Amino acid sequence: MRDDQVERIKLLSEEIADDMVKTAVMAMGIGLGSNQERGNKGFMYKIVKDQAGVMATLQRILDIKSGAIPPISATQATQEKYEQQLIKKAEEAAAKAKQRMS
Repeated sequence: MRDDQVERIKLLSEEIADDMVKTAVMAMGIGLGSNQERGNKGFMYKIVKDQAGVMATLQRILDIKSGAIPPISATQATQEKYEQQLIKKAEEAAAKAKQRMS
């Protein structure tokens, strides 16, 4: 993984964290008085959960890159391919979460 990709992942993680806080605050402001409100609140909390999952995946990528946890693959080439797949999945999940917020 290139250094510029590591920086992009860090920035992406920060943006997701900001969105997650905003989403959680928005969910807390929704009441429980009707089925509609309860549904909206549950939907917002699911978005928060999904955002937390994306952030955890990104952190795992950064930890593998920094050596904090051992790589999954035995060779450098397969490890890089695995990391690229994780990055792609995380970016897709982040885009979906952002789209739901719009």
